[in-house]
Amino acid sequence: MQIDFEMPVMADGGLDAGVLDRVLVDRERGVLTHVVLRSPLASEELLISMDLVQGTAGGHLRLRPGRDELLALPRYYEGRTTAQPPGRVDTSLVPQPPERRQELEEALGVTDDTVELGPDTRVMTADEAEAQLVGIGANDPGNDISRIRVRGPAGAEADFPASWIDVMREDVVALKVTRDDILRSRPAPRRRDGNLASLEGLSGMGGRDGDTPEEVFGANFVDELRGKGGMLLRVPGAGSPAEAESNRVAAPVVEAGEAGLERRSSSR
Repeated sequence: MQIDFEMPVMADGGLDAGVLDRVLVDRERGVLTHVVLRSPLASEELLISMDLVQGTAGGHLRLRPGRDELLALPRYYEGRTTAQPPGRVDTSLVPQPPERRQELEEALGVTDDTVELGPDTRVMTADEAEAQLVGIGANDPGNDISRIRVRGPAGAEADFPASWIDVMREDVVALKVTRDDILRSRPAPRRRDGNLASLEGLSGMGGRDGDTPEEVFGANFVDELRGKGGMLLRVPGAGSPAEAESNRVAAPVVEAGEAGLERRSSSR
């Protein structure tokens, strides 16, 4: 499941519920725990446990509760930056007796190990090349983080495996690898319209001395990357019709390489 910031959110029944503002992550376990919803239904942001998230479809994040049920959820004040995430949660509007308030807050699972990530979170390589965090990919059913999606200043986007994350903080997600490591192991990133973008779109993560992506990776870079199962290649138009519409489908490089080999074999 890929969850991107500013993604439209739908309540049960297909009704508009707002947009995804940010996410909460347990950095010790590497698990996505909550999403924060900016909704016209409430003046404050709503905190939604991943247990209440159905998944994503058609470029939307889908929730289990209906619109009316959302009003009974805890509020989240992301502006309280002087407090840790537990101090940003307000359960006063949740219909629970006062004596059970502490029990409810503990059940929410927002702890001192929780990190708030949003569109203002930077992503930095080991040699200080920068990009902007776009969203988080998580595996079902445990919601463990599988990848991060980033965007450079020129608009190019790419997915990096979670194994590349070294440090996770609210202000920055630091990667273990350098800019050159990414150049040697990744295909060219793509823009939202699906067109190939210059590698310079990832904050200077471009080819040396004006090299083209083909010169950096070689004409058969997909085949060369078949053994790197953790790498992802954006494949526009693949998957379900809903995924094709968003033009943001990610598929393992190994699968893309095998598909290319099958097509070449059948054409002979």
